This record gives sequence, C-alpha cells and structure tokens, in this order.
Amino acid sequence: MSAPDPRRRCLKLEEWPASHRAAWEVAMARKGRRFSTRGSAAHLADKSIEKTGDGYGRWLGFLSWHGLLREEVGPAELVTPELADRYFDELIALGNADYTVVGRFDELAGAMRILVPSGDFRWLQSPGGVSLRNQLDMRKRQFTVHHAAEIRDWGIGMMREALEERGPRRRQVMLRDGLLIAIFATRGMRLRSMAALRLGHQVAQDSAGTWSIALDEEDVKTGRPIAYPLSPSLQSWMTRYVEVERRELLAGKESDAFWVNWGGEALGIRGIDKRIRWRSEKHYGSGAVFGPHRLRHDVGTTGSAMDPEGLGGAVEMLGISAPVYHKHYNRGKGLEAAARFHDALRKAREKE
Repeated sequence: MSAPDPRRRCLKLEEWPASHRAAWEVAMARKGRRFSTRGSAAHLADKSIEKTGDGYGRWLGFLSWHGLLREEVGPAELVTPELADRYFDELIALGNADYTVVGRFDELAGAMRILVPSGDFRWLQSPGGVSLRNQLDMRKRQFTVHHAAEIRDWGIGMMREALEERGPRRRQVMLRDGLLIAIFATRGMRLRSMAALRLGHQVAQDSAGTWSIALDEEDVKTGRPIAYPLSPSLQSWMTRYVEVERRELLAGKESDAFWVNWGGEALGIRGIDKRIRWRSEKHYGSGAVFGPHRLRHDVGTTGSAMDPEGLGGAVEMLGISAPVYHKHYNRGKGLEAAARFHDALRKAREKE
C-alpha cells in the first residue's frame, strides 16, 4: 500500500505545541464539573470532543507541513484569515469533497471555542458573513457503489482462501479481515461500533449456537440500541474465528476485544480502517481504495434498491430510522430488517 500523504497528516494531542495542549487539557479537566467553574467543553459529548480534536490536529498538521507551527505561538495567533485561506485552498487541491471542507472548518471553529473561549471565530464558518456551505456547490464526490452481496462474497472468499494458507500468521489476519469485511457488508456497522465489539458483551452466541450482535446506547452514534443475529452465511466463520484465529492472535493473553491483532493487542478504529483500505487496494486496485464508511454506504444504497418501499430494511438495520421510534421498537425493527436484508441478498445471489 502506498505511503500516506504527509500533507494530510493529523497531529495527535501529544504532538501539539505545549500551549495548545495545555489549553485543551484545562478545558477537558473542567468538563465534568457541575457547580464550580465549567470548561468550554462542558456541554460536549465525548465523541464530539474527539472529532473536534482530530479536526484541530488536521489544522496543526497543515501548519506543520508548511513550517508555520512554532512552539511559542498560541492557538489564537495562528488562526488568521490568511492562513485559513491557504488551508482552504490546500484541502481543495488535495481533492477533499465540499462536505469534508465544510466539516474541517466546523471542527476548527469548534476547537477554537474550546481553546480560546473568549474569542470569536465564527468567521471560520461564515467568511465575509456568508456561510461556507452556501459558498460551495456541496456536491457529493462520485464513487463506485458495490453491491452488498459482492462485498460479502469478497469477504467470504478471503476466509476460504485463508484456510489454504500454510503460514499461520497470514491465515490468521486474512481470515480475520475477511470476516470484518463480510460483517460490514451484511450489517453496515459504523467503524466506531465495530471497533467497540467485545466478546461476551456486544458479541455473543446463544444456546442454539447462533451468533448475534447487540449494540447499546453508548455504542451507537444515534443513541438508540440495535440488536440482530449475524447472517447465516457467517455463523460458522464466527465460530472458526473465535475458536482458532482469535485465540492464536491473543497468544495466551486475556482480552475481551473481539478484533485482535498480532501479539494480542486490540485492533482499534485506526487499525480496522487501515486493514479495509489495504484490502480494498489489493482487491480493486490503487485507484479504488476505500474505507469502512464506504461499505456502510454500499449496504444503505443497495439495500434501499432491493427494498424501495418505506424506509427499507437496510436503512432500519443501519440504525438511522426516525428518532421517534422507541428503543424496544427499534430493536424489533432491527431483527426484522436483518431478516429481510439477508433474504434480499440471497435472492440477489441466486440471480447471478
């Protein structure tokens, strides 16, 4: 896989200049307070803070690449209209979609509200008094949509190929990656939810031997729990992974993380994203690299095409149905949606 473009680098918190890092940590330390002085991040959810921090790291990465990041210069002094212009131009030059550009400036503005709460950086989102969103075409990037059945078969084929491998390490990661891809294709899970899976918690096998996934409020972006059995085509592969490859990857370590890397370490968000991108490049070519979110998009798009009436089974299964639905109703809809979606996948496969 080609090396990542250094112009796209996001600096991690420990790489930030000391004054930036200190201001951020002060805001975080005050987040949980109720009656004493509250920090500028007090009202934000943890996931929003993480996303905003990543966005600010992207801004610092831009400054660092151009030699503009200096230890003695604070956050407010660096966010100028001139540098914002250069940042905007570079995001466009790197091929970022309009939605991504707007998102980056939203993140930067949000970070400044945390780092410099007394400042006014609304101009980042509305330069010249006009919303940045209204200044762009806001066209979504065009890309190939793969049928969910095709992606599922790719994952299953990878697992079958893994069993033919003589080397244990190659077999372990190939079967694991194939299962990852197949679950993304049949479940359309968010990357964060996939990385959060724990054996015996979100992932469990019932007395009949059926593997299921149950995501609670904290595991789902919408805050609504989702529960469903895994595809029948993946049941035996789940058992194989848990009993053989996962155990081998753990190498004697104790962990409830479902996705495991060499040495028994949990395969987190960045690790899963990297594996999907590497596998997609290997399978589809260097010009067609994609990550986990594209697989979720594939499920939503092809699922809606298979079930165009109403919300569609795939949409319900993705956990993005109308928020007025009650929690237990959503769980029931998830089970029904999973059954309909798998039936549609089976029929699509039979037509090939």
